[in-house]
Amino acid sequence: MNKLLVLIVLGLILSLLSGPSLVNAEIKLIPPKRWQPDADNNQDIKWWYQNSTKSSFGINKAPANGSFPLSLPLALIGPSMAQGLADRGILESTDQITFGHSNYGYRYFLNISDPSKQVNTSDFAQPGSVVDLIRKGYDVPFRGMLILSQKQGDLYAVVLLSPKENFDSVMKEIQPTIDSMELSNSTAN
Repeated sequence: MNKLLVLIVLGLILSLLSGPSLVNAEIKLIPPKRWQPDADNNQDIKWWYQNSTKSSFGINKAPANGSFPLSLPLALIGPSMAQGLADRGILESTDQITFGHSNYGYRYFLNISDPSKQVNTSDFAQPGSVVDLIRKGYDVPFRGMLILSQKQGDLYAVVLLSPKENFDSVMKEIQPTIDSMELSNSTAN
């Protein structure tokens, strides 16, 4: 049962990071300064790149029409995700975090020491993903941060990927963006 739950949660995260959403959520934030926005940004998916540091930052809302049950509470998904990341050998640490405008979630710090060996070509290749960065020639050891948050029944993933030597400074640079995040469902307004 635990293995099935871990597979469902890992599939959910891949779904979060790979596909566009068709629901009316709103992600409001102050964009990171001196970062290039992705051309496909919309109200549910926002990605930015910083070419000078080979870093990627984004937030995605889980698609409502995905094949994974989004009704699972974050309290169940959070610890299961930690176990799944640990099983893959990339979990550095985890904690719980309050951020932005009354957002709460589980935060995972990841150590991706050999990206091309950690992923394969069948994995998601959405802009900002490890696969996308490898394809751009950035096959270097990465450190990452993943925050899973649930607001008004919607699940969100906040992701930062940066080469290890730049991670701390990049994290400080995007902190105002994280602090400004407001997650809401526009149909609830």
